Amino acid sequence: MKNIFRIILAVFVSAAVISCDKDDDSLGVDLEGLAAPSNLGATFKITQDNTGMVTIIPTGEGANLFTVDFGDGSTPSEEISVGESVTHTYAEGNYNIIITGTNIAGESAEGTQPLTVSFRAPENLEVNINRDPQDSYTISVSATADYAAMYNVYFGDVVDEEATPLMVGETVSHTYETVGTYNVRVVALSGGEATIEATQEVTITDPLFLPVDFESEKLDYTWAGFGGASGEVISNPDMDGINTSSKVVELIKSAGAETWAGISLSLDEPLNFAEGTAVKMKAWSPKAGVPVLFKIEDSGSEPDANGNPTVFVEVISNTTTTGEWEEMTFDLSSYAAFDPSVDYDRVIVFYDFGNTGEGTSFYFDDIRLTNLEPLKLPVTFDSSAINYSPAVFGGASFEVVTNPDKSGANTSTTMVGALTNAGNAWEGASFNLEEQVDFSGDNKTITIKLWSDVALPVLLKFEGGVNGERQTEVVANHGGAGWEELSFNFSTDAVKSYIDGSQGVGEAFVPTGEYATMTIFIDGPGNSAGTFYLDDIQKLQTGETSYISIFSDVADDVVVDTWRTDWSNANYEEVTFEGKLSKHYRNLNFVGIETVTNQLDITNMNHMHVEFYTENATSFKVKLVDFGSNGVYEQGGDNTEHEVVIENPAQNQWVSVDIPLSDFTNLTTREHISQLIFSATPTGTANVYVTNLYFHN
Repeated sequence: MKNIFRIILAVFVSAAVISCDKDDDSLGVDLEGLAAPSNLGATFKITQDNTGMVTIIPTGEGANLFTVDFGDGSTPSEEISVGESVTHTYAEGNYNIIITGTNIAGESAEGTQPLTVSFRAPENLEVNINRDPQDSYTISVSATADYAAMYNVYFGDVVDEEATPLMVGETVSHTYETVGTYNVRVVALSGGEATIEATQEVTITDPLFLPVDFESEKLDYTWAGFGGASGEVISNPDMDGINTSSKVVELIKSAGAETWAGISLSLDEPLNFAEGTAVKMKAWSPKAGVPVLFKIEDSGSEPDANGNPTVFVEVISNTTTTGEWEEMTFDLSSYAAFDPSVDYDRVIVFYDFGNTGEGTSFYFDDIRLTNLEPLKLPVTFDSSAINYSPAVFGGASFEVVTNPDKSGANTSTTMVGALTNAGNAWEGASFNLEEQVDFSGDNKTITIKLWSDVALPVLLKFEGGVNGERQTEVVANHGGAGWEELSFNFSTDAVKSYIDGSQGVGEAFVPTGEYATMTIFIDGPGNSAGTFYLDDIQKLQTGETSYISIFSDVADDVVVDTWRTDWSNANYEEVTFEGKLSKHYRNLNFVGIETVTNQLDITNMNHMHVEFYTENATSFKVKLVDFGSNGVYEQGGDNTEHEVVIENPAQNQWVSVDIPLSDFTNLTTREHISQLIFSATPTGTANVYVTNLYFHN
């Protein structure tokens, strides 16, 4: 089917070329913008008569003409069109067939397809069948065999099925229409008459589990009624309001039905409480105030005297509307015996519970698990009604624990998130937020309290753009001093994240959309193992953040007297480096930056932010000097100062640092900041670029 589609597409393109010759401008064809042909290869048909005759059918995307180099030193074929073939006779051996494809702009590309020609029957056939993890109806088939030139695959779901060709080293996929058991037959072909084949049995199932919307034509939605109630999936009788879906469940509680009459549905997979411990269900009742009991059971638990499972959870709630759809909530955790470790695999619905049936029809739809409180920023890990469990990867693990170290930036006695690294590169955790983070406004700063006893980089990444927005990330550095508050400014520090096959990775990027997934890497590229703690992940509200900008875009820059004092020991220039306007200090020993004329009052600030890039520095030092109340630097006077050292910063990449001003311990006054001094090691040879320098609160 894939090859037929390519042929049709290529014929269409060829037709467009003919029309272009007549009136290229009228079609608006941009020949220069056409991509080169790609995915070039071929399929083979081998005559099984020991003649070595092979029919070669070129394949590829974006090509309308092909030539075939037969790989045996003979003259290549003349150009042929899409869907056409060439025939060539081979001696026994292994060949690399080179397919050259040319598009309508005359641009060409090559692809290689291996071919084995043998008159000996194939041997040692091995067939591999894999299921698509995203589609339970789809399988993929590959095969290997000695002396095989190609394979024919029969998927077993069609009478008089035409074989699907499978080339050596490739894979073919197939999607079944219905559940069932099928015999997949693979025949290995060579250039001789003899073949070898193997058959494997494949069972296609479609497990039923929550969430369930009753829209599938393939799933078995059989509801078992009891006590005088019955249920079945029907067309939605009231496609209005919050429920315009096509299919719903009708529950009929017949006249005289038992007070406990209801219907049950057996699931193929137990409820997964990682998705939440509350059930949401759309419900329709002809009157308000109808009691609805929602029950789940462990069907394998010990039965009671009536044969009903003894392990169950049931929650009751009343309808609130008359003759219209509403969404009801059943908090399973409110039931005293609820145990999320139990495999509950049966759902039971009772309408008008406790009352005798009156021959009334009720409807329900869209049963799903959820959390009573959505996971959204701020994330504090303190609510028992929120499922904080992220998707972990790369060997990492996560749990919510009591704050183990009530000090530094986090003295709270409540809960925190514990993220444990196994010591692998790029392990981490992704939080799926039910309320997206909105970067459309001016405020794009996220803060995280993080505990670590080693200095390391922390990467915060936002994915799952609601409208396909580009993934984006910011790196901040932790100093290794226990609880510290890190700031991730997506206005000034964000870059494009890695996406397989995408360009622009690492380029500056300011997000403006909404994102549903927040991913955290602690020492992403490194192999730091151990447990790190997270708390109070939040987006600062508009108006809360103030800035004093020295050299950035977050606010107007203050007046700087000089970016290199005459007592400095470094070379200085202002340059654009990797797309960022930067202060470049070469052969850096130390450099003084002064704001003596307009001294800075940073008493209302709590962080200093700076980004730097170095090729060779093994430490980078930042010193702040306050000239005191008289505004003059005097030996023995009231001026104060303190230096913060960043050891072993990452090299050959931008490093973003948000330093709490509380780390400048000896800077006891902050009303007259007049000097900022950068220094680095190795002394006198360090090469450093600096940008995005500001204070904020």
